[in-house]
Formats: sequence, structure tokens, C-alpha cells
Amino acid sequence: MEKKIPFETLESKKIKAGRFTIVQDRVRVNGHEQPYDYLEIREGVSILPIRNGNILLQRQYRYPVRSWQWELPGGFVDPGETPDEAARRELKEETGYSIKKLYPLGAFYPSFGSTNEKIWLFAAECGEAGNTDREPGEIIWMEEVTEEQFRELVAAGEFMHGAGLAAWARYISLRPGAEKDRIQARQT
Repeated sequence: MEKKIPFETLESKKIKAGRFTIVQDRVRVNGHEQPYDYLEIREGVSILPIRNGNILLQRQYRYPVRSWQWELPGGFVDPGETPDEAARRELKEETGYSIKKLYPLGAFYPSFGSTNEKIWLFAAECGEAGNTDREPGEIIWMEEVTEEQFRELVAAGEFMHGAGLAAWARYISLRPGAEKDRIQARQT
């Protein structure tokens, strides 16, 4: 059962900063007034692309962390677009692959203490390969790996993409045989 909302917003100021909005609120909680700042970020999608039983990974230089990172395709949901449509568009733009079948895996909040961002997760059975349509600032290398190789990247901490980890967790939790996977993982 939901309880009464414990926060009262007393004042709110928004500052647009590129693709983000910084929200600076003044709130009352437990009878105490305090500032509460967070980022407003548009909804996004993250897609676990599967091709012939293998996983398509991206290797992309990510400026904020100044390093090359393994990740899954994804991006913002454009205004007027559904998350399903965004997943199809993003996969095609970033990898060149169409989607034969799209499996919704639900949504998650990557860091609800500091942002309202919501990311919709999908697994996709890839169809035909085609041309990419990447943004000018995207430098992406594709690599197809087996599920075992992907598991090793995750276990070694080499795959650090939060939305990708969430998509993988949902995928292995929801797919047929998930209970068998959990039992095998406990035994090893």
C-alpha cells in the first residue's frame, strides 16, 4: 500500500543545459526545508540485440568517463514516438540491423535519487543487416559475441553499461528456462 507523499515542493527552478534540464527544488520533508536538485532526462531505450544466438555489442568512446566502453544500442525516445518505435529506430541507426521480433522487457529508473530518467528495455531478434545512420559524434565499432563471452565481460566488470546490465538481467530472468539458469549459477 502506497503511503502519503512525504515531500512537499515549495519552489522549483529549471535550467536547460543542452540535452538535460537541471531541476533545483526547495522541498519540505519531515517538517524540514531543504534543497533537492536532480536532472530531468527524456525517456530512453536500451536494446539487447540477438543475431543467430549471439549478442551484438557496441564499443564506443564515452567522453564523460574518458574511455572506450562496451554497451548495447539505445537512445532517447523522440517526441510522439513510442518506446517500441524508438527501439526499432535506434537499433537500425546504430547497428544497421532491422528487427524480426521485439521483446519488451519493461522499464527501469537508472538512478532515481538523482534523475527522473526512465529507460525502456528490449531484446531484439535481429533481421537483415543494412546501413547505419549514426550521429556525427558517434564512433561505434560492432562486435558479435557468444552469450558465454558476454557473460564473461559482465562478470569481469568489463561491461559497465547500466542500461545494458539491466536489459541483460531482465532478459535472463524472463526467458524460458530462467529458473534452470539460476540453479546452475548457484551451483558454480
